[in-house]
Amino acid sequence: MHRFFKFFVGLILLIGLLTASSGLFEDWLWFKDLGYTQLFWTPLLSKSLFQAVNGTILFIFIAGTLFSIRHSIVTFVNERLRLRLRLVQDMNRPVLSLSQRRVTIWLLVISAVVSFGVSFVAGFTGWLDVLSFTQASSFGQVDPIFGKDLSFYFFKLPFLKTLFNAFFGPLFLLALFTAIFYVVTGVIRFHSSKLWRSGAVEMGAGARRHLALLIGILFALKAFGYYLNIFQLLYSAHGHVVGAGYTDLTATLPALKILIVISVFGFILACISLRFKDSRLLTVPIISIFATGIVLYGILPAFLQSFVVIPNELNKEQPYIQHELDLTRFGYGLDRITEISYPGNTPITLSTLKDDQGTLNNIRLNDTRPMLQTYTQKQGIRLYYKFNDIDIDRYMVNGDYRQVMMGPREISTPDLDPKAQTFVNMRFKYTHGYGVAASFANAVTSEGLPSFAIKDVPPTSEFPEFKMAEPRIYYGERTNDWVVADTSVKEFDYPQGDTNAETSYQGKTGIQLTPLNKLMLSLRHGTFRFYLAKEVTSNSKMLVYRNIKERVQKLAPFLSYDSDPYMVIDSGRLKWIIDAYTTSNALPYSNEFSDQGFNYIRNSVKVIVDANDGTVDFYSVDPKDPVLKTYSKIFPDVFKDLASMPSSLKSHLRYPETLFNVQSNMLRTFHMTNSSVFYNKEDAWDIAKELFDAKPQNVAPYYTIMKIPGEDKPEFVLMLPFTPASSASNTRNNMVSWMAARMDGEHYGELLLYKLPKNIEIDGPLQIESRIDQDPEISKQLSLWDQKGSSVVRGNLLALPIGGNFLYVEPIYLQSDKGGSIPEMKRIVLAYQDHLVMSDNLGSALTQLFGEGTPQPTTPGQSAPTPVSPPSAESPTKALNTTNLTSIIDQMNQMRTLLDSLETQLKALKSSPSPSS
Repeated sequence: MHRFFKFFVGLILLIGLLTASSGLFEDWLWFKDLGYTQLFWTPLLSKSLFQAVNGTILFIFIAGTLFSIRHSIVTFVNERLRLRLRLVQDMNRPVLSLSQRRVTIWLLVISAVVSFGVSFVAGFTGWLDVLSFTQASSFGQVDPIFGKDLSFYFFKLPFLKTLFNAFFGPLFLLALFTAIFYVVTGVIRFHSSKLWRSGAVEMGAGARRHLALLIGILFALKAFGYYLNIFQLLYSAHGHVVGAGYTDLTATLPALKILIVISVFGFILACISLRFKDSRLLTVPIISIFATGIVLYGILPAFLQSFVVIPNELNKEQPYIQHELDLTRFGYGLDRITEISYPGNTPITLSTLKDDQGTLNNIRLNDTRPMLQTYTQKQGIRLYYKFNDIDIDRYMVNGDYRQVMMGPREISTPDLDPKAQTFVNMRFKYTHGYGVAASFANAVTSEGLPSFAIKDVPPTSEFPEFKMAEPRIYYGERTNDWVVADTSVKEFDYPQGDTNAETSYQGKTGIQLTPLNKLMLSLRHGTFRFYLAKEVTSNSKMLVYRNIKERVQKLAPFLSYDSDPYMVIDSGRLKWIIDAYTTSNALPYSNEFSDQGFNYIRNSVKVIVDANDGTVDFYSVDPKDPVLKTYSKIFPDVFKDLASMPSSLKSHLRYPETLFNVQSNMLRTFHMTNSSVFYNKEDAWDIAKELFDAKPQNVAPYYTIMKIPGEDKPEFVLMLPFTPASSASNTRNNMVSWMAARMDGEHYGELLLYKLPKNIEIDGPLQIESRIDQDPEISKQLSLWDQKGSSVVRGNLLALPIGGNFLYVEPIYLQSDKGGSIPEMKRIVLAYQDHLVMSDNLGSALTQLFGEGTPQPTTPGQSAPTPVSPPSAESPTKALNTTNLTSIIDQMNQMRTLLDSLETQLKALKSSPSPSS
């Protein structure tokens, strides 16, 4: 029985150990399967080594200190026990006592728990600081105060702070509790509160030497901490300056140097105290450092800031404000922006429009916000298919450069019928989405819906560029659960009439279900279905971390990732592109972005994830970024050179909207490069506003294909207009500038800021919105539609630079208030200078604005734009059944010919003699 009990306990411990390590085992299998074992072992071994070294050093200090007071602890506890546990009735019973052996064991346990607990936390968060310290890359740029290369602040200072925090805190608490113990046990006695006097403190020789050792180490560490605080001044914030200002460098910096001297002096006196009995060698330095810290480090800087700096702030802080300007612009890449003058009022001619035919062909009439509903309703096909969002990209279609809107059709197993949500269905059967839906930015049907360039399942398209050889989506934005693929059960592929097409996973990645893997994965996921399910075979693979954002975050957690991945069709395969950023809060004098925890950001990495087999590739797109260069040294086989990326993929790289948003928001004030102008905020900007859902909101940056002023051909850009900063009492919505990010070919990443003349006023988007509301005909029509039973949805108002001026475009949608209705585009509003028109289609609106002969926009496969049918005035939700503009013109010509023929026949009848004559 005793042997069985031991076996049972051993089995429980073994299962517990295997269960605890099953997650790590699964991760190792997964990293190995993707070919990134370096990303698994480097952090793991670095954490373990740092924790072991740090923990051992702390253990020696803590255990040594506790052992030095072990005898005092035993004596103190036993004396107290004797006093409290004297036996009155039975004097022959032994008195309870604490043994040296038991105390030794407990002290070892406490030392180990505290030291390795602290080390675990420090190692878990500080492993990257350690590796970055050893592999630091130079910035080639120094800070303006101490002249140190910026790499010191990015890679060395964080490690030194981690080192200081790992030791100072635990040792300070150890010294404090040791001193308290000595006071409680009477080893240390206070005879006077004036600790600087001789005899004020009495302590035993052993306690004095013990405390002298601890206090000496703390003084040495504190001197090191004050030295680090000198460089921390470059992150301080006083008044209008982020970074070291007048007060920091005039008062705080000298105070820190004085405190370093006192700390070194305290260390020396503590060492002397090991031989001499005078307790003042320990107490006086402690009092001095506290008093000096309060006066010089606390009170004096505050006094100087209030009474010297604030009354003369610009004069005192101007040099430091300039440092803030320069380094903040560097941190967000604003110093790379090329500034250009843009007239804004040059008349647009027919010749100008012909030169900008590429821009006209790609004017986006489809708004992504209402369009997501349309995709879901028209191309969802089944309840379990979902479109997470609509992404905008560009493709060469029939030899033309076209802006394309695309939505991946992903599987959403939570939307299956509850009765169908069985283990087999959720894990083996419904494993993947299927294909994409796509439409051109300016293609609209006669019903006001997007004209799909890719549609249905299996996906069909008349354009060769959109043909898909592998449309299955096993990895996406909505695939949050693990599945087992290539089982004996065929996977659902797509609906096919009364039956379903089925398939088996053919991807190259996935964890093989060997006997050992089965055991560990069963423990990891708390299920024995891998053994019990007869569907699992030797060829089956487990697919984990299928959500692409979770997938890349798991692989490289030291990068920051964009929240909006987008899908592209690359040589017939569907691939996700995710923008990754190197970020840091370590840049001196740089403003932090909206409490997001960083003041330096670069879009240094593009991540490609194959939607079918989940393979992941990291490409370096900014090899000059010192942060990425450091990561590349730490993980030398992870980041591929951009030159190795296939050109078919490279043509789809976008300048990320997230980074553009960050830069645009920082540019509102940091476009000012003069410190005086910046201090007074004389020329502050704001992001232009538009109306959506009847409320003003910031214009979102928008992708478009347009011809950059001075260039020969249209290109894909991301742009955003700016207006002057406004207040509650002074609202200004005229446009003052617009910024564009280029992303085609060698121009990728170039930022252009076009500034408008300050002596003229150019309407901003919100002013155009107001003009639309004030136009009698347009507002009357919109009010008529926006009544009970239907509502008007105004799409993105695009401000498109054309020939030194602006053409404003806003699509107008009509949506029934009934549930499940689809927004239909019914009108297009164009504005140019003081002209404003609303028409059924873009071509007609352009003709109304610029007259006959105006170049007409086209979509692939069409020679003229597709018109939008107007809604009936009697029934706003019912669209007229009309054909396109070309068809209407043809029919009118035929009717005119028929009427001419009838008129000729009537004249012939009148001129002929009557029969009676």
